[in-house]
Amino acid sequence: MIILGIETTSSAVSVALLDSEKLMGEYIVNTKLSHLEKLMPMIHSLLEKCEIQFDEVQGIAISEGPGSFTGIRIGFSAAKALAQVKNIPMVGVPTLKALAYNYRDGEGIIVPILDARRNQVYGGAYRWEDGKLMECVTGKAMAIDELIEEIQLKTTHEKIIFLGDGVKPYSEYILKHLGSRARFASPFNCTQRASSIAQLGYEMMQEGKTQDYKNIKPNYMRKSEAERNSENKQKSQKNKGYRP
Repeated sequence: MIILGIETTSSAVSVALLDSEKLMGEYIVNTKLSHLEKLMPMIHSLLEKCEIQFDEVQGIAISEGPGSFTGIRIGFSAAKALAQVKNIPMVGVPTLKALAYNYRDGEGIIVPILDARRNQVYGGAYRWEDGKLMECVTGKAMAIDELIEEIQLKTTHEKIIFLGDGVKPYSEYILKHLGSRARFASPFNCTQRASSIAQLGYEMMQEGKTQDYKNIKPNYMRKSEAERNSENKQKSQKNKGYRP
C-alpha cells in the first residue's frame, strides 16, 4: 500500500512516500519560499524520483494540525485536490503525535510542544507501549505551566523528552520546574516530518480510519487571530450600542 504523506504545519514543508512500512523517499525543505510555491513541485519530483505513478498511490496522509493556520490550509487544499482527482482515501494525522513519533528510543515520556504564541503552546504527552505510541496527556492549546502540571500529575519518575519549536522559548522554564527529569531532543527530531505522517497514516488506514476528501477537516485547536479579532470587534460594537 503506497501512502503519500504531506506535512505543511511548520516553517518546513515535507512530503514522503511510504510503501506499507518501507519509506521510499522524503523531501524536506525549510527556506523562505512559501509552501504554496513548493508543495506541488515537491510531490511531482518525489513521485518521479521514486518511479511511482500517481495512479499507484492508494492513500494520502495529511498533517491535520495544530500549527501554522496558513500552512495547514495549503496542505489540506493540495491533499484534497489530489484525493478528489483519483478518489483516493485520506486520513488526518494529529501533528503533535506525529512529532512525538520522530523520537523512537522507546524510553520516557515524549512531549511535543509547538509555540502557539500568546503565552501558550500546543502540547501533549506520549509514551511507547508495545510498539505503539500512546497518548498520556491530551494534545491541546494551553499555557506551559498547565502542561507541566498535567505531566507531573500523570507520570512518575520517568525522563521527559521535549521536542518541537516550543522548546527554545520555554527551555529555561522547563528546566526550572522539572530539573534533571527534562531532556531535549536533537534539532533533527524537532521538525515535523512527512515520513512520520505517512507512517502513522498507514497505521490509521490499517485500522479503517479513512475519510474522503469531502469530509476530512483540519484540527486547528483554537481560532485564528483574524477570527479572534473579528469576534472582539463585534463584541466591542455590540457593547457600544448597549444602553442600560
